[in-house]
Amino acid sequence: MNIQRIASGVNVAPFLWEVQANEHLWDENPSRTDNPLSPHHGLSDIWLRYAPPGVDGSQPHASVWYDSPIVAAAQDLVYPLMSMVRGDELGGVLLTKIPAGMECKPHTDPGWHARYYQKYAIQIQSAPGQSFNFDNEALVTRPGDVFWFDNSQTHWVPNPTLHERMTLIVCIKTNRKGP
Repeated sequence: MNIQRIASGVNVAPFLWEVQANEHLWDENPSRTDNPLSPHHGLSDIWLRYAPPGVDGSQPHASVWYDSPIVAAAQDLVYPLMSMVRGDELGGVLLTKIPAGMECKPHTDPGWHARYYQKYAIQIQSAPGQSFNFDNEALVTRPGDVFWFDNSQTHWVPNPTLHERMTLIVCIKTNRKGP
């Protein structure tokens, strides 16, 4: 199993409202989305937590929260998740948006950060027909669903709908195996 829903019904509306009130934050850091060869090309990101400014994020580092008007609302989602999974250390936190008709293409997540932390996600916005996929596995999520996924395996996220898909990706170090 490479993906598993671990909770449902999380109130994501306050966070979504903060995001909608701060649309200018999208793509301030386009490092994942600018390169036409990236599986994330054409998508949008808001980085909320990762390497401190001036530190090479491809090398081991302690992640920090960035100065952003939506951080407090994100923390209201992230810290309960940390508690739920008995997290020991919080890594990167990234909000991703897949526009209508676009796709996060098949890929694995390389690098030390992707291997050190487990990946969890909180679905902020979605529509029927959108799914998170692995070979022989797919998970359709609703806003407020929380899921764990194995980013070392090839995964992709198609959005064949007329609606944006927003997911808050949270990297957590825990001694638990799987979700």
